[in-house]
Amino acid sequence: MNAWLQRMNPRERASVISAMLVTALVLLYLLVAEPLWNKLEDQRAQLQSQKSLLAWMQTSAAEVQQLRGSTAQSDKTGKAPYLLLDTAVRSSGLPAPSRLEPRGRDGAVAQFENVPFDRLVRMLADLEGRGELAIVEVSITRRDEATVNASLSLSRAE
Repeated sequence: MNAWLQRMNPRERASVISAMLVTALVLLYLLVAEPLWNKLEDQRAQLQSQKSLLAWMQTSAAEVQQLRGSTAQSDKTGKAPYLLLDTAVRSSGLPAPSRLEPRGRDGAVAQFENVPFDRLVRMLADLEGRGELAIVEVSITRRDEATVNASLSLSRAE
């Protein structure tokens, strides 16, 4: 290659060497600098995404702690399970159960006759959702299109 360059006149030699240098710089940029720059930008975007995810997780964790605290507070009211069930029945608009009695310190038994199925299920879901009572046993018998007879056994949620 050196002999080839020596045979050229000085102006051609300068042009060829300049073209080789420019080509080397372009290749260096395309093969090394640009991929590194792109990788750096990707890392910055990923870091920003992870920071926003962390912020969301911290906010959600605070909400979970607050909800756990409210559940624990509602559980610490000291109300007997049959009183919690009675309160839930009244607030849901269901007719009073035909039988409602305590079962030990942490349980209650109730029987309903001719009650709307959808309201009964909503009331039970609300009780479990608040963490006050857990359903131990349920027996539901259909009366007609919208009403049922039900026997419930509930216990204080753990």
